[in-house]
Amino acid sequence: MEKFLYERLQNKNPKINAWFAFPAIESFAMASLGFLSIFKQLDLMEDVFVERVYSDSKTTVASVDELDVIGFSNSFEIDILTILKMLSKYKIPPLSKDRGEEYPLIFGGGPVLSANPVPFEEFYDFISVGDGKVVLDKAFKVLVEKRNETKEAKLKALSEIEGIWVPKYGKEKTVKKISDEVTEPVYTPILSDKSYFKDTFIIEIERGCPKTCNFCLASWLNLPVRYVEYEKIIKAIDLGLQNTNKIALLGAYVAGHPKFNEILNYIREKNKINPVELTLSSLRADLADEQVIRTLVECGAKSATIAVEAGSERLRKVINKDLTDEQILKTVENARKFGLKGLKIYAMIGLPTETDDDIFALIDLMKRLKEANKGFELSLSVASFIPKAHTPFQWCKKADHKDLEKKMTVLKNKISPLGVNLRPSSIEWDSIQSVLSRAGIPLSSYLLKVIENGGNLGAFKQTWRRMAKAGILPELESYAKMPITENPDDTLPWEFISVTDKNILKRRLEDALKPL
Repeated sequence: MEKFLYERLQNKNPKINAWFAFPAIESFAMASLGFLSIFKQLDLMEDVFVERVYSDSKTTVASVDELDVIGFSNSFEIDILTILKMLSKYKIPPLSKDRGEEYPLIFGGGPVLSANPVPFEEFYDFISVGDGKVVLDKAFKVLVEKRNETKEAKLKALSEIEGIWVPKYGKEKTVKKISDEVTEPVYTPILSDKSYFKDTFIIEIERGCPKTCNFCLASWLNLPVRYVEYEKIIKAIDLGLQNTNKIALLGAYVAGHPKFNEILNYIREKNKINPVELTLSSLRADLADEQVIRTLVECGAKSATIAVEAGSERLRKVINKDLTDEQILKTVENARKFGLKGLKIYAMIGLPTETDDDIFALIDLMKRLKEANKGFELSLSVASFIPKAHTPFQWCKKADHKDLEKKMTVLKNKISPLGVNLRPSSIEWDSIQSVLSRAGIPLSSYLLKVIENGGNLGAFKQTWRRMAKAGILPELESYAKMPITENPDDTLPWEFISVTDKNILKRRLEDALKPL
């Protein structure tokens, strides 16, 4: 069952028809605040009929031949496989050059395409770069105005909108990443019992992170940091609590909101009247004090999440994670002392300048945490570092596959006996993600072959190696490590997307790699 928390337009007389598609099943789509907020924006346009479509959609109101445009939310590199399968499901050619006037325009948006659209450029007619609200408002006005004109005329007009890239016109023109003002909180517009987070009202209280860790695309892509006004957040909380008792606060730096304690106080007071289930996207280990933990516990939370990223203070300084061992120990102590039953901790291996000492420092840190908090549940999720475009570490090599496997084996052998639940990522999948995140060439023929061969990990590896043997692609392992130049002065394949001043990234990289 769905409940719309905004007043939908009645008796619309739409001039164009659209699908807004999510490359996963409905439960995941209905838990995605970004997807739902863009749908709401399109749904409130007088001239647009828009329908949500998921990977598991069985039926649709509008048929493909009635559509003018289909948009895809592209949040993760691997989403492209599902997007291509969805196009195939509706008998739409995957390559833009093969889609004539009889097919709708296909566009995409999201962090993956905003950072580096090059590997996927041949699939899309146009791409929205940065925050979508302002860009898509202008784009759909163009689509309405040009509805009776050719695709070429539409694309020409779209290419003139700041924040829109039309791949067929090349990379000569700089495309500026657009940042919305975020003067109003973005919150769940549709409550659904089918959502992965059933009937949960999510509120984005801030966007971006001032910490700008050197590996973190979410930080650099979402600058400047924008905090929603306290009064507007309270108003959103009240709306949510009128319709559900489940509230989630979202943000890359959620606890860093200037009025975070006041927001928590307000929720605590509401919880005294009627039970409120509160969740936070994550905690900062240097900001998780008594009040934060007590509020979570009072509102039914059993566990929370923190990211330490690296085991040693030295390596955390390299990545610009200003977090001490003492702060981490204090956070876990607070979590136990004030009522949580456990904590999930995130870390990475393979970071630039990492040595075996850093791996053993992570083991030692988990040992100290466990010994100081007996009976407290600790889990450690470990992924391998994936360099991302538009971050200071975009020029860094990905660690050698065999070295990563050895380090993960050491962690498995040393962490599990401590009574810590170790959750390692797949290093092989991380390697594929690394290829897709920094590829400087279109990978359409490769990705289509991957789908033909089953779309699994084996298909990714075998297809690449066959194409490399035929001279179509470079060697896989070396490309995963470093598909681009190591020289920061060279032009990067995605540099036509303007996100952050390149000189700032270069200086940050130089500072990070200086001996401490």
